[in-house]
Amino acid sequence: MKLALFSISLFFSTFMYSQTSYYIITKPGKKYSVEQLNTALSKADWCGYFHYFERYQIIFDDGAEVELISKKEMTLDNLVIDECFQSEKIKDDGIYSVHESGRLLRMLSARNTSKN
Repeated sequence: MKLALFSISLFFSTFMYSQTSYYIITKPGKKYSVEQLNTALSKADWCGYFHYFERYQIIFDDGAEVELISKKEMTLDNLVIDECFQSEKIKDDGIYSVHESGRLLRMLSARNTSKN
């Protein structure tokens, strides 16, 4: 009985937490705990990364995947920040990591360039 009550309360606390967040951890990775990801993601400024209708995917160097929710989803949850949205989805080739300070780092891939 206690296990059932614990499971139910855990479900509702997770549901309530997810309703107030701008992101969803869709796949945990191997290097960073969910707590480390939550800390880093909550410290980051995501203004300009949100899309109107689609979620914005963030990939971490340990395989973790996070999605920033769309404006449509935010509107349903009363979380809208009107000036922080892209009208056109732009692909992000960056890979993210969590610094030991708890901050989020975005690593850019090197592009091949040739000099003539």
